[in-house]
Amino acid sequence: MKKSFFVTMALTAMLFAFKQESQKDLARVNRVQGFYIFSQCQPLADYAVLGTVKKTGVVMTGSPTEMFNILIKKVQKEYPNANGIIFDDVAMEHATCIELK
Repeated sequence: MKKSFFVTMALTAMLFAFKQESQKDLARVNRVQGFYIFSQCQPLADYAVLGTVKKTGVVMTGSPTEMFNILIKKVQKEYPNANGIIFDDVAMEHATCIELK
């Protein structure tokens, strides 16, 4: 009886530890102008890829903020059904437009 109790307690402790470890990669996602923004990460929720936008045109400073704003405007124009954007590279040369389900 004592042995089964201790085995049950040990299994419960291991499951609790596993649950705590598995949640370390979760985060709350920021929204900008109505879009969920994923920078160098992927959403856990199911989503459909709508397409990709690339930076084009004249860039004044090339700062991350400027590149971010250029791509946001392109997503708004080219993919009005998008509700999320994945920035795969730190240079922000392109972005993947997604629709979270």
